[in-house]
Amino acid sequence: MDKRFEDIEVRMAYFEATVEQLNQVVIKQQDQIDALIEVVKRQKNQLEQGGDLVRSLSEETPPPHY
Repeated sequence: MDKRFEDIEVRMAYFEATVEQLNQVVIKQQDQIDALIEVVKRQKNQLEQGGDLVRSLSEETPPPHY
């Protein structure tokens, strides 16, 4: 019976560690989603204000082979 409890405790510890790792992944992904939402909002605002998302040729940096 003690062996069964020990096995259950080991499994429980493993599951807790796995849940914590997955939680950290979810937190990181949410941070990335939040950053992407901000980028989209800025681009949307720029378009609504009549801005252009593409630079004119005079503003573009020429490629290194020129």
